Amino acid sequence: MSIYEYYTQCVKENINLEKENLFFKSDPRYNYVLEHVNLAQGLEYLSLIKREFKEFYGEHKDFLIQLCKKNDSIGKPNKNYFLNFCSCSSTNIRYIYQSLLILNYAKDIELEELKIAEIGGGYGGLCFYLKNLCPLLNIEINSYVLYDIPEVEELQSVYLDYHNIATTPKEEISSGYFLVSNYAFSELPKDIRETYEDQVINPFCDYGFLSWNACYLYDFVKNKKITSEQERPLTSPNNLYVYFK
Repeated sequence: MSIYEYYTQCVKENINLEKENLFFKSDPRYNYVLEHVNLAQGLEYLSLIKREFKEFYGEHKDFLIQLCKKNDSIGKPNKNYFLNFCSCSSTNIRYIYQSLLILNYAKDIELEELKIAEIGGGYGGLCFYLKNLCPLLNIEINSYVLYDIPEVEELQSVYLDYHNIATTPKEEISSGYFLVSNYAFSELPKDIRETYEDQVINPFCDYGFLSWNACYLYDFVKNKKITSEQERPLTSPNNLYVYFK
């Protein structure tokens, strides 16, 4: 089996388990794709949060710790200890940092209400953090649509249901959405990227933020201004943070 077939097999094994028995976050088959941020990277993300969002971190540190513990309560993740923060999966800290990048970009382009379309939503971790952090930045998320393979979408439903987070059916997507995709869209085969471009991105997405890897940046959205900067921290030589409006 391929790496992604092993990943899908792990997801299938978790879908029907009780909450306390979910184990996907520490399964090596799953970790190749997700939940693989190491301690060193976690420390870098935490340092970036403290530096780039100093006031926010100082004011909301205790709440961020609560979110890490809440997220880690499902899926039996591998944890690392972060001095003066908490013991948690390092992936939490990446989710926090990239959620803040997304929400601050929304504020920069004067969006107080968001409709989000996420391509490659994993187990729903980014959705969890965006939904919980947006009120702290006076942003309201009115709709959240997730796109993934069917088995993974089932796991997202399981995870998000436990956290009482509602999502919007794909059939109800409309214009004016904000696209997010962290290390997913750019990893897809060309034909699948083109399908998303034709059926989701160009018809419905007016703005976006993507963590870009795996292929060179190209004009994946029409009639929009695309800008990019080097990923922070740089986890692979050509990785980018990509914005469009």
